[in-house]
Amino acid sequence: MDNKKEKKISHSLILKKSKRGQGLSVNAIILIVLGMVVLVVMILGFTLGWSKVLPFLGTNNIKNVVQSCQTSCITDSSYDFCLSKRELKADDANLKDVTCNYLLKNQTRYGVAECPGVSCDNVLLVSAATETELNSKCAAGNAGKTVQALIANILVSKDCPPNQS
Repeated sequence: MDNKKEKKISHSLILKKSKRGQGLSVNAIILIVLGMVVLVVMILGFTLGWSKVLPFLGTNNIKNVVQSCQTSCITDSSYDFCLSKRELKADDANLKDVTCNYLLKNQTRYGVAECPGVSCDNVLLVSAATETELNSKCAAGNAGKTVQALIANILVSKDCPPNQS
């Protein structure tokens, strides 16, 4: 008889335990929340760009720009050195669409080296306050050239039409 009571008691204890659901521990909840935050930051970083999501990452790319200018010079790539647009981020300035030629001649503090193998004779660097003023630089003598001016920290380029003779 005692044996039957023991079996009933043990079965009832098992049934009572199985009725309860196991809750999530605090550690598991914290890890899930952290995982979701990391996932959201990664999605925003890849869709909007890392500079907008985490602006304190990589604020200075001078070394990379100078290195790409050296590569353009070594390979004698006139287009890359004279016309290829780059974004330069420094602690004191943020210049958009600048070229190695512009940095060499007008922003010497960044250290772009002279490139004797590349000629940028077809590019004329001028000073202009507006795009209208830049367009007026396509006067006689500049036909067929590209004129460039830094306007509001953006290097704006204008291709002058060739002479119509």
